Amino acid sequence: MLLWDPLVDLLRAAIFAYAQACGGNVGVGIVAVTFLVRMAMLPLTLRLARLTAAHREAMLRLKPKLERIRTRYRGKPERVARETRRLFDKEGVSRLPLAGCLGSLVQMPVLVGLYSAVRGAAAAGGRFLWIRNIAKPDFLLAIAVTALTYAAVALGAKDAEQNKTVMLLIPTVVTVLVLSRLAAGIGLYWGVSSLVSLLQAAIIRRQSTAKAC
Repeated sequence: MLLWDPLVDLLRAAIFAYAQACGGNVGVGIVAVTFLVRMAMLPLTLRLARLTAAHREAMLRLKPKLERIRTRYRGKPERVARETRRLFDKEGVSRLPLAGCLGSLVQMPVLVGLYSAVRGAAAAGGRFLWIRNIAKPDFLLAIAVTALTYAAVALGAKDAEQNKTVMLLIPTVVTVLVLSRLAAGIGLYWGVSSLVSLLQAAIIRRQSTAKAC
């Protein structure tokens, strides 16, 4: 693709440049570039997270009124839809968090491009900490990254009212199963991303606590 390949090539070149600066350690390059890219995207990610949280709070606030509309006009779906639209317009609430959806779409090419660059760089192999070859799976790394992923999801879902167990269980199981089969270099990318997600969740929680006070 016209824009896709240059993006992947640029990120992969950055990984190898950092690796070269650190004695040829590709693992260090993966960690450094992943961290820098994710931190560069953090302000936008935080903004999107706040918009999503604000929309969720607005929906919770409107929930009793929505229930009354459904009860009052039961059996009249067109009237329910009309009154629901009227309520959203009156309260100034969007029915869909479009800003969050569009923002996520904007980030997606960068994240997928970074993943592709990491996958290509990891194929070069090499040692990193206890990992003998980052081109091969490492179960201990998979466990460590799973713990980080669990912590990030748990902190982000701390105020969830429903399905909290499912929200925690699915990412945890998927992470350990997938990473136990993928190259350790990808695990490093995943781990750094989870660490930044944990930082993001901590910042949002702190801001929410300060706002509540």
